[in-house]
Amino acid sequence: MAHGPMPNSPTEIARVAQTARGFLVDWDGCCAIDNQLTPWAAAFLRTHQARTAIVSNNSSNTIDDFLVVLRKSGVQMYRNQIVLAGVEAIDRASLAGQVEVMVLGDPRMRAVARNLGIRLNRDEADIVVLLRDTRFSYSRLERAANALRKGARLILSNPDLTHPGSEGWIKPETGALLAALGSCVDLDKVDVDVVGKPSPALYLKACDALELGPEDVIMLGDNPATDLAGAQALGIRSLLTRADAPEVFETLRQVVGG
Repeated sequence: MAHGPMPNSPTEIARVAQTARGFLVDWDGCCAIDNQLTPWAAAFLRTHQARTAIVSNNSSNTIDDFLVVLRKSGVQMYRNQIVLAGVEAIDRASLAGQVEVMVLGDPRMRAVARNLGIRLNRDEADIVVLLRDTRFSYSRLERAANALRKGARLILSNPDLTHPGSEGWIKPETGALLAALGSCVDLDKVDVDVVGKPSPALYLKACDALELGPEDVIMLGDNPATDLAGAQALGIRSLLTRADAPEVFETLRQVVGG
């Protein structure tokens, strides 16, 4: 089922792609649905795996999770070519030193935090890390809201409200949980650090992994408000695509090979 705006025209894709030296690609809704690569995205990644980085606001999965999915489709990428908002948010919390941290997210993401030596505390916190938490509950909302009310800093993995699932299903995202917190506390009075797109950090880390500048790469994404807006702010050329529409990947194959 179609969702969102239609991708760029073949003429626009060819114009943008002709001088590209590398590619940054979004994941959910662009290359994959429910963590399953589309055939056209998999074919493109196999051909251009050495000059492509995944730049995703995904905050439910680890880099190892991504490597498993990619390898199943014959895509071999290095760890530094996979830049994930959830992992980066936890990394940012680790830089605060020995403070109490509340991580709202999947158990595997809390395991990532523990492996970094972060002191996890489910009740009192100096920092609240908000990820996409499919087990979000009233009690978690209550504890997080009160931690923020008492002055905790908020590290937000990504502001997306939803991402597309299979058969047109809407998957609530981290931004939807942020809205719930914002109904309880005044977020204008909270120190909020947004890690994921459209903030610049993920794009720049991905460019560094490819040893390319922002002017040398193209961003492929399905969300104009995050994927494309953040890229354009850095001078990165961007193309709108969707996981259910192969036109962009097929046209890129004709223009740059693959």
